[in-house]
Amino acid sequence: MAPPETKDPPVMAVTEGPDSSTGKGLNSKDSTRTVSDYARRRYRLGTHVKSILRVQAMKTAPGRFPGDVYRTIDCTWVRIAELSMVRPMDRASYHYKGLVTCGNVWVCPICSAKIQERRRQEVEQAIAWAEVQERAGYVVSFTFPHRLDQPLRELLKMQRDALHHMRKSKGYRALMERCKDAGRIRSLEVTHGQNGWHPHTHELLFLDPEVPAQWLRSQLVPLWLKSCRKVGLFRDDRDNEDDFARYSVDVRAGDEGTADYLAKMDDQRQWGLSHEVTKSSSKQGRRAGSHPFNLAENSATVDLFLEYVDAMKGQRQLIWSRGLKDAVGVHEKTDDEIAREEVAKVADQIPVSAEAWEVVLGNDARWELLHAAETGGRPAVDEFLILLGYEESGHLDGVQGEPLR
Repeated sequence: MAPPETKDPPVMAVTEGPDSSTGKGLNSKDSTRTVSDYARRRYRLGTHVKSILRVQAMKTAPGRFPGDVYRTIDCTWVRIAELSMVRPMDRASYHYKGLVTCGNVWVCPICSAKIQERRRQEVEQAIAWAEVQERAGYVVSFTFPHRLDQPLRELLKMQRDALHHMRKSKGYRALMERCKDAGRIRSLEVTHGQNGWHPHTHELLFLDPEVPAQWLRSQLVPLWLKSCRKVGLFRDDRDNEDDFARYSVDVRAGDEGTADYLAKMDDQRQWGLSHEVTKSSSKQGRRAGSHPFNLAENSATVDLFLEYVDAMKGQRQLIWSRGLKDAVGVHEKTDDEIAREEVAKVADQIPVSAEAWEVVLGNDARWELLHAAETGGRPAVDEFLILLGYEESGHLDGVQGEPLR
């Protein structure tokens, strides 16, 4: 069974703050949204993304199962084991166990939410380690001029080359030595705006706390300009050097910097996590353009979303400098491994039969079933399935069938 092809996807803007479902975006002052609201949006958006990818898979690979072309199509949809809803010991919410997970942090709203939260915890662990090492967190953001006609894949390669060139330069290495660099965590972000694709990075540097932020910025700007010139991201016949110096590098230090970095990890990435949006990251979000999920929601920009899906294959969202994870004590895990992780201690587990799951999928009620479990446990789940038309809701723990396609 495939995801339904919704002709009129729900009006959503999960990339734009608490009041996103109304389209009001980051300017909204409504702060009443709950964790459950964000989860509902993730599932609704996920269904819409699946529909887009399914159509594309049928066009590009008509002889294959769509889920074999794009794993996100099968994610939290296809059963691979006995299916149940699980509530961890320390949480009120439930999640599914026994479904396919894709581990795609760029494209899948469901997996990305789990991955983002885990990565956020790892970054917090690094921040705590840095404090013991008497280092402060500095968030350095690097951007560059970009035009509407430039393909995302091309920009990502040029950006990667420019960063590599800058880090290998004598000037950068000398600067980091002077700042007593103890490591960095780099995150990649991609948005789209009136000037086309806008890939940019946010780096959390652990440096001597006495380093002045504006002085650091003044040292980084010429190094970044030289590297962008070398790879063609900055051209003297096209770009303005004063504008580059003004906008290409941003540095924030201390508590403001680390808090802002963690906010970007959650909200600036816009995977729909329920953490509060800081004022600074909200401003950056408006400046940087729309997250590609917005492109998926607009029928006029679906082709751009598909370009993004293709270009982001193999891209890593977070990269730690060599040796930093070992020093911090963070165990290396891939996004896919994190997406498939199960909790060790379970407070409650409600089995779902193969027949009941077909009814749930037919109504695209995955989030609603979880919500029923959260609000009333097994009795509420039975009642909800009856409302969906499942007549044998008193026998939810029957034998599971083969995975559905």
